[in-house]
Amino acid sequence: MIGEYLGNLQLPFNGAVLNSFITKLEFKGLALDSALRRLLSTFKLPGEAQKIERLLEAFGQHYCECNPEEVNRRKNPDSLFILSFAIVMLNTDLHSPNVKPDSKMKLEDFLKNLRGIDDGSDIPPDELTAIYERIKAKEFRPPVDHVSQVQKLEQKIVGKRPILSFPHRRLVCYCRLYQVTDVTKKEKVNLHQREVFLFNDTLIITKILAKKKSLITYNFRACFPLYGLDVHLFDTNHYQYGIRIASTIDGKVLMTFNAPNEHDRKAFITDLREAILEVTEMENVRIEEALERQARCGISVSPSEELSATPVHLSPQNAPTPVNVDSLKRGTLSNSLLDLHEDPESSGTTRRNSSSSLDSVPVINKRIIGNGTVKCLSPRHETVF
Repeated sequence: MIGEYLGNLQLPFNGAVLNSFITKLEFKGLALDSALRRLLSTFKLPGEAQKIERLLEAFGQHYCECNPEEVNRRKNPDSLFILSFAIVMLNTDLHSPNVKPDSKMKLEDFLKNLRGIDDGSDIPPDELTAIYERIKAKEFRPPVDHVSQVQKLEQKIVGKRPILSFPHRRLVCYCRLYQVTDVTKKEKVNLHQREVFLFNDTLIITKILAKKKSLITYNFRACFPLYGLDVHLFDTNHYQYGIRIASTIDGKVLMTFNAPNEHDRKAFITDLREAILEVTEMENVRIEEALERQARCGISVSPSEELSATPVHLSPQNAPTPVNVDSLKRGTLSNSLLDLHEDPESSGTTRRNSSSSLDSVPVINKRIIGNGTVKCLSPRHETVF
């Protein structure tokens, strides 16, 4: 999303943002490929060649300003732009899974493609060789953004599901729960296993459809917008860790679950209540602003419309309350992401700190809840759903 925005050719404001953003990066003393690596660690390149060209032009200009000695070494400063584009293409060619190993670019090909780019002169072969070896040894890895995370998950959910990937939507947590059809009847413990994905504005209920070594497919079961949701806990002889999700409008119970243990239930409920409170507050602000605009424009509002537009205020029992659990520790994010197909019992527990809003800067801070394990996920690595 960031790369698409910065590379937009139609809006001058986007270009101004790009130039302002580029100047905040320090490239002084860096080799060209190292400076490119620093740039591409901040966003993912768009797929369109014209947008890539625009980004590399801004990069090349700032790189020359930071390294005037590099400009003096060249006959034509444009050779740095050409080399930058060649490095990006080399990175794609060497590390793309779509390129067969025997078809990947060799060093000889890389040197041949760049002959005479400096006003007929060649860039020193040892310099190009060093660039080639560094790119071959370490791929340019863009950061994970919240939209691409949701898109990956969306591709794994089949059935009549709603569109999930929107710029404002981020995945808060994933939890394994067990649906309860009748709280008065005892059923097998793992009879109705559900994979629950909590986003910052909606709750998606799925069931595992197929599970392979490196891929899980989910079958869509239900979707509940968080605005207007209520959540309650219950305990019975048959279900000790019950969760009841209902509507605040008519009190109708939408779905009932049982968690594997108290730890998972508290963790999931805390995240869910935080998300409900957040989306409710934002919706109340939106409604109040809409009513103010109508009042300024002299638009009359009928009693029924006033009722439907009345902001919702959460009761104290529905507000997110702190969970005092020793095993839920707040701390820095871990160094790697956990695939949803990975065994959640392979490591310890940690707790996230959720405070971003629907329109916040895209921060990937998801956690996996299931089988007694809660994990923080780092934004530095890509998760494969």
